[in-house]
Amino acid sequence: MTHVLLRNVEKYYGAVHALSNINIEIANGEFVVLVGPSGCGKSTLLRMIAGLEDISGGDISIAGRRVNDLEPRERDIAMVFQSYALYPHMKVARNLGFSLELKKTPELDAQKAIANAAKILGLDPYLDRFPRALSGGQRQRVAMGRAIVRRPQVFLFDEPLSNLDAQLRVHMRTEVRRLHQELAATSIYVTHDQVEAMTMADRIVVLEAGQIVQTGSPLELYERPANRFVAEFIGSPSINILPGRILDTGRVEIAGESLPGPGPVGAKSGAVDVGVRPEDLHPADDGALFGVVSVVERLGAETYVFMKCADADLCWRVPGTPKINIGETLRLAVNEERLHLFRPEDGARLN
Repeated sequence: MTHVLLRNVEKYYGAVHALSNINIEIANGEFVVLVGPSGCGKSTLLRMIAGLEDISGGDISIAGRRVNDLEPRERDIAMVFQSYALYPHMKVARNLGFSLELKKTPELDAQKAIANAAKILGLDPYLDRFPRALSGGQRQRVAMGRAIVRRPQVFLFDEPLSNLDAQLRVHMRTEVRRLHQELAATSIYVTHDQVEAMTMADRIVVLEAGQIVQTGSPLELYERPANRFVAEFIGSPSINILPGRILDTGRVEIAGESLPGPGPVGAKSGAVDVGVRPEDLHPADDGALFGVVSVVERLGAETYVFMKCADADLCWRVPGTPKINIGETLRLAVNEERLHLFRPEDGARLN
């Protein structure tokens, strides 16, 4: 059973505390995505698992073996980089099998491994080409194939799709997920793109400023974010945050209207940040929220309507292509059962 265990992992760069008290347990065959904004420490953490960065404190274990002091080649991992890192003077077939060549793998075994990886990734027509003759998506598949032939215990992906155009990224997300399901390998994937995280992960680990702020399935993070940061980071378009108040009765007031929202039991009255997902709004003559439409984005299957409301910018996600025009005044009601309440001082979830 191949699982990865991180216990109290720390990383310092001089006086800078880059990663603090990182604890993660990744099960055999699980696809875990590390996500967060630039500079949060996710790529540093992946490089520490790979052995490309030293560990300042704590322990990292792979398949029950502590690997803190092992060289990368001794950890039985394979890493796919953002930059592909292919050898430009080698054709695809040799790029795929070069690690086996270094290990002096018998030629027949190496050829079988290369053929298997090429078949899985649809690279058979390109085996006799140099990397310069391939598209970005084909080069990334070669980089993944090079990892496959090694049959590692753990696959590590460091933002592998960030150099691809939007359409190709969508296609390659499916390819990476299909590859994971076929190989049933333990995989750790780093991205700053929350859409990638939501669509690919079995479990997401959200990092902010070198610390884990929440871990859970994509739906858990979407439906019950631990704080305002997670709520705003997970979900596209982003959650609406409106100023409100919790009343003595436990009801929630937005834009002067009292709602029977999920006020915390026994909470004191006071200011609160109210989170409303764009799909949890609907038109209503007596809706609490109203404003003038400033932008309409028509995507075909759905439409995003942006308006200024209650001293905040509001996004409403509407199925299909309704006839809504810029400058039109709208009144919207909220789904009272799906409000997210956050403490203004530190963003902690209240309900």
